[in-house]
Amino acid sequence: MGNRIPEAFIEQLLDRVDIVDVIQRRVPLKPAGREFHACCPFHDEKTPSFTVSPQKQFYHCFGCGAHGSAIGFLMRFEGLEFVDAVEELARNAGIAMPTLQKTAPPSPAFEPLAVAAELFSRRLEQHPPAQAYLQQRGLNQAMIDQYQLGFAPAAQDWLLQELRRQNYSMEVLDRAGLVNNGRDRFRDRIMFPIHDRRGRIIGFGGRAMNDYGPKYLNSPETEVFHKGNELYGLYHARQRNRPPRLLVVEGYMDVIALTQAGLEGAVATLGTATTPFQAERLFQTCNEVVFCFDGDNAGRKAAWRALESTLPQMRAGRQAAFLFLPDGEDPDTLIRAQGLADFNQRVQNATPLSEFFFQRLSEGLRMESLDGRAQLVAAAQPYLEKMPAGVFRDLMVEALQERSRHQGFRLPAAPAVKRSRKVQVTPVRLAVAMIVQDPILCQNVELPDLSEAEPPPGFELLLQLIDFCRSRPHITTAQLLEHWRHREHAKALEILATLSVPADAELRARELRHIMQALEVAAVAQKIETLGQRQASGTLDANGKEVLRALLARKTALQQISRDTDPE
Repeated sequence: MGNRIPEAFIEQLLDRVDIVDVIQRRVPLKPAGREFHACCPFHDEKTPSFTVSPQKQFYHCFGCGAHGSAIGFLMRFEGLEFVDAVEELARNAGIAMPTLQKTAPPSPAFEPLAVAAELFSRRLEQHPPAQAYLQQRGLNQAMIDQYQLGFAPAAQDWLLQELRRQNYSMEVLDRAGLVNNGRDRFRDRIMFPIHDRRGRIIGFGGRAMNDYGPKYLNSPETEVFHKGNELYGLYHARQRNRPPRLLVVEGYMDVIALTQAGLEGAVATLGTATTPFQAERLFQTCNEVVFCFDGDNAGRKAAWRALESTLPQMRAGRQAAFLFLPDGEDPDTLIRAQGLADFNQRVQNATPLSEFFFQRLSEGLRMESLDGRAQLVAAAQPYLEKMPAGVFRDLMVEALQERSRHQGFRLPAAPAVKRSRKVQVTPVRLAVAMIVQDPILCQNVELPDLSEAEPPPGFELLLQLIDFCRSRPHITTAQLLEHWRHREHAKALEILATLSVPADAELRARELRHIMQALEVAAVAQKIETLGQRQASGTLDANGKEVLRALLARKTALQQISRDTDPE
């Protein structure tokens, strides 16, 4: 887990944060009685099934089963890790993060990578040619500092010697991807640190200052750097609040130049085609993504590969488009030559994903002929089948029907959205569900005496919950579940937090009392049965007979109490 956040801080944070505000900033909510409703942001639907409860500080989708606290929502909606989600909530609430409790140590690769970035940065200050190159590209010092640009000297072992003097072993430097065959991996290059979502440096991109070797060189795959999972500039874009859209470009310099010009949300893939993982991460940050490529044949091939990765991530509310640049231009040169307003207009006029999809598949086909239209249907069908069921896929099918004049075309039924797991409702599970959803019930509930029999499954957890909630009279559902997040039974409690229970608070209290009484009656009945069997076989002594008579009287009394308090 790396660093663990104290549970007391999690409880305090969720006490200060309102889940309705957190979700409302990302998903439009509408009041519905004591709750708020919306179409679920985690699956495609036409009728709202996503609910947010201010009382429980808990969200739940009755369609796909997604549920959780404000922390869990940020983790799922924005693709954050647990610590990242807590940090974002704390920052927005104006609460200082505590010192993290150490658990498993982080990868040893992080530290030398951070030190290397600092060394490269200092070296840039001492190397006029590298400074002149960046100035020629129009970068100001603020951007150089913000993106932590640096320079790697041409010497074969400059970085190696610097880091060995700081006692980093060759094994660690190799695991960090900083050395190759005993020499510095990056030499005579402008250095671009690559950050993960938490701002940690996980690798580098290097731009050559000479004509030897590749123009750009990235860190190799390591235990902390997987280029198909990362996007250059995404961390910086997220630091400037939630951008209105993300613009995916091809180069590091393009990202920085666009940011300097005032365009928010520029990111770049790391020398590879856009992967499905990157596409999903883009949409976890915002709902609109524009891919920017050269207008030549190579650029259109790259755009098509991006479309192939993006199409399975498309659902209602998400938008993707493709911006093709004039020959010989890249975002850096174009925005400097034409200005931000012109570039923004180009972005606004980008080709929608659906239009590019059908344009590309129709190339070379005689659409006026039956054969050409049949070829279009055959080419489009495999792609459309990969799309999630919902409004967007339905519209794509309609568009194909219109272009092919084949109104009878249908796709096979898409797999159903994964629903909440069904659970067998036992009395103990129902009691746990009611306490999770309404912890204040624990304050007045009377615990059953089960000393006469073996407790039913789940009874120990029920006692733990009651004891925990009694020590925290004002705890919410969200706080309770976060307390159990890394404990046994966490999944079970999450499921029971969505179980249907009586809506009225008084009915819940009566139902819980009834369950406790029924558990005690069952325990007494179990003991009576055991003693009755011994009496029938003639092995019950006088003391046992006295106990049996007492238990029978107790059972009668408990049943009378149960009848008096049985919910109507």
